[in-house]
Amino acid sequence: MTFRIAWAALASVASFCCATASAQFPDARDTPPAGWTGPVFRLKQDYPQTLPSVGSRPWMNLDFRTQPNEYIKAVLAYALEGNKEVDFVVQNNTTRGWYHAPWMHVGAAGREFVRGLTRERSSRPGELAPTQTGTFENWAVSVYNPRGGYTLGRVWKDPNAPNPSVAKFPVGAVSVKLIFTEAPVSQVPYLAGSVEWQADINRTRNTNPRPTLRLLQVDVAVRDSRADSTTGWVFGTFVYDGNAPGATPWDKLVPVGLMWGNDPTRLGTGQALQQTRINAGLQIPQHLGFEKRLNGPVDNPRSSCLSCHSTAQIQTNLSRPTRAAIPPANASAATLRQYFRNIRSGTPFDAGALSLDYSLQLQNGIANWAQTEGPSSGPQGVAPTTIGAGPKRLDSSHGINIRPIGRDE
Repeated sequence: MTFRIAWAALASVASFCCATASAQFPDARDTPPAGWTGPVFRLKQDYPQTLPSVGSRPWMNLDFRTQPNEYIKAVLAYALEGNKEVDFVVQNNTTRGWYHAPWMHVGAAGREFVRGLTRERSSRPGELAPTQTGTFENWAVSVYNPRGGYTLGRVWKDPNAPNPSVAKFPVGAVSVKLIFTEAPVSQVPYLAGSVEWQADINRTRNTNPRPTLRLLQVDVAVRDSRADSTTGWVFGTFVYDGNAPGATPWDKLVPVGLMWGNDPTRLGTGQALQQTRINAGLQIPQHLGFEKRLNGPVDNPRSSCLSCHSTAQIQTNLSRPTRAAIPPANASAATLRQYFRNIRSGTPFDAGALSLDYSLQLQNGIANWAQTEGPSSGPQGVAPTTIGAGPKRLDSSHGINIRPIGRDE
């Protein structure tokens, strides 16, 4: 049975594990059913209270412009260190801390209780392989390194009043996202031998085994000062290839490419991109982003990694609707120029908004919080004039129309 929960009912569902000061935020949308003996996701939320030292950054010995594959492989190795050994139960990583963004548990796409996965864009027939005939859901979990976790903790320092004005990630912040698909090997043969997780994507209330998902894509993002002239970020993507050499599935993650800018001067010109590097040796059938900008197999081909994430922001007036993260299919040249700008770290997509520094998880988390907890924080359930903190507060006096971004645009 699949549950669909109305916004009005989410507050009661969302509050089941907020009992202690050390667990201010819910772990998942649903609690495990009675008798469940499988894995149970726990949100890593003991965010650093002071800015951690930069620490090891092996990618800094490499130039992402001239050594793109080596660069993102170094980032991936850093993200896997101590995590692959514990199957990404990051609480058990003894090498370094990794942290989850809160408030991603809400709604039909919200975190499931087994692995903490949230629903991503579905893959249409033929997008993953020529033999793919069905449409399949994709689910993901993201974690942030200590410097990224520090920023999450600053934004959510007061669990009842998020402060987006401090959402600026420091140099050295890293995030990694694992994306799993329900597509079977029979339709996507290169998934053979991939990492397999069971997840509660069908929201059942019994103790039977959940559907098996396979690791398809891994995304990494790094705040690198060497990219400050464009965006300040380097985004990279890997795809699993069961035919690639390697002793473990993690060794068979093959770079798709990386990007540090959207090449705004090359829109519609047909000229080679200067701020995207695609792996020429990639064997997997791969749709890229707009005019061959970087995107992974799960991502929308009308966009790019940086373009999509550059829309991460919050309007101070919460009655204003959320900006679409993907340009429309019939976008005008002016709209495309808006979406494929190089927006620097900490700069909002729209004038007057508060930047969330390329973190759609922060954006969706604040939107989910505002939809459920924010309006009820005033007297007798009446929304206060302002919620949140900081120089620019979030105004809910005109209502709340923000929504988390749609993954299936």
